[in-house]
Amino acid sequence: MAKKRICPKCRSTDVSPDLSAESYGKGSMFNAYKCNKCGYRGEFFPEVDA
Repeated sequence: MAKKRICPKCRSTDVSPDLSAESYGKGSMFNAYKCNKCGYRGEFFPEVDA
């Protein structure tokens, strides 16, 4: 079954990888995500069944 990441702040599934310069500078570019709904950024975005 497919998995989707959800935002831990607003529970939205509109989440994408965080490719920002800030994320790149911290070295977490490939482990960071951002919520396109509320703007939350971080490394912990749980996965749920789609």
